[in-house]
Amino acid sequence: MRDLLDRQAITEQIYRYCRAVDRLDIPLGHSVFHEDATVDYGDSLYRGDGRGVIDFICAAHLLALSHSHQVCNSIIALDGDRAGSETYFHSATRLMQDDKVMQIRVWGRYLDEWSRRDGQWRIDKRLTLFDFDEIREVTEMVPRNDGRRDRTDPSYAVLKSL
Repeated sequence: MRDLLDRQAITEQIYRYCRAVDRLDIPLGHSVFHEDATVDYGDSLYRGDGRGVIDFICAAHLLALSHSHQVCNSIIALDGDRAGSETYFHSATRLMQDDKVMQIRVWGRYLDEWSRRDGQWRIDKRLTLFDFDEIREVTEMVPRNDGRRDRTDPSYAVLKSL
């Protein structure tokens, strides 16, 4: 039973990372990483502390029209208060380039090393691998009911009410 609870706690932290960068929720993003965590997103993006990558990504997303992150296919290996995981991800970002709406899509994997400290599972080390990507011009659809990139997003009210 303990293994199932630990796997679920780690899985929810992985989900919180996506929610944090999509809703620009920096405190939530910081809660996914231990204070001394390190991350490696490659030379051209970011190498440094775990909480700093949240600041970096959220600042970059302020320049975008929209963005969305999804995760799937997560394998978690447990060893007491330590764990490792491989999680596949897809990320899409829209931005203006000259007079064109461009969409950047990235597929890759998060390789995370975890530890439970003071009862909380958080990331100690993340290596992000980029398997492939694309950028292309897109035509946006008609206006729709868009989510919001902050705590005014309707999801906060729904989750708080439960």
